[in-house]
Amino acid sequence: MTSAHCSRHRRRTAVASLLVALASVSVTLHAATIASAAPEPKRTAEVVPIGTYAVGKLTETFVDEDRPTVPNGSYPGASSRTLETVVYYPAKGESAEPVEGAPANTKRGPYPLILFSHGALANDAAYTADAKRWASAGYVVALPNYPSSNSDAAGGVTLSSAVSDVKNQPADASFVIDQVLKVGRRGSSPLDGVIDPKRIGAAGHSLGGITTYGLVYSDCCSDPRVKAAIAMSGIAGLVDDTYFQGKNPPLLILHGDADPLVPYGAGVTAYEQARAPKFLLTFLGAGHVTPFIGGDDPQANALYAATTDFWDRYLKGDRNALERLREDADVPGAARLEEDAGSGSGSGSGARKGS
Repeated sequence: MTSAHCSRHRRRTAVASLLVALASVSVTLHAATIASAAPEPKRTAEVVPIGTYAVGKLTETFVDEDRPTVPNGSYPGASSRTLETVVYYPAKGESAEPVEGAPANTKRGPYPLILFSHGALANDAAYTADAKRWASAGYVVALPNYPSSNSDAAGGVTLSSAVSDVKNQPADASFVIDQVLKVGRRGSSPLDGVIDPKRIGAAGHSLGGITTYGLVYSDCCSDPRVKAAIAMSGIAGLVDDTYFQGKNPPLLILHGDADPLVPYGAGVTAYEQARAPKFLLTFLGAGHVTPFIGGDDPQANALYAATTDFWDRYLKGDRNALERLREDADVPGAARLEEDAGSGSGSGSGARKGS
């Protein structure tokens, strides 16, 4: 069997596993929702630790009039796509929790923008823990709710409707990036002048990880504005048949090695196919949901720290961030890092596998 045939076989097997298995995670994600390399960048917003800033919150509704929403259950569909989007940003003040409409802290900006894509049958609220930590470290984080895959989708959300519409979500993500940048220029928003449009990242979990691979690395749908990406519990599939053939921004893959839903091998395969700089952070014994939706255990804390380090390196240009990433991702019994930082990466380079 040729390597290409093997790769296609692995992809088909992983996709089949995804379609069958994601259904069982929907209840868990919904409950959590309720309860809870590019060219070397110049230094931009100041690199600061998590918790440096208070966090502001802005809720916007964006409507793409040029693309339709397909029928879903009792919902007849629409000629447009509506994306309610929650944005977190560095704010003035000392509140420990996000404050709606809080004045932005502009002293150390403008800040990079991160587009975060939720998982199937979930929504933005499931990922508040991740988003607010990134915002507290000097990032603007936009979380759109996709029309057919969020937990409150018109007509009721189903696994089949979520998966069948994922091919449209990279374009949704690009549209939301457009609109958030416009909000930052309209003169009447807390985001006025806060976002650096040349420093954009993308992240996502589960179906959102699939969306992220499509948005950044697919032949069909990649957005060249995205300079770095984080894919959590995802697979490079469903959106397109071809990935990692064009420009490949730095990639950090996060996956639990006991994931029963999207097999760990999907993350390993994507890591093998991607070009450097690339990183694979394995959570030992972790499944599909935690630590990706937050928590205060060693794995969740490693996720917060390592992902922020990655953004600091590739969106803020901090050459010391890779050493912090290596340290924060090395948690005996909990997390392990494999990497190929590529040449000229700063603070060491080349392939490296953690113990």
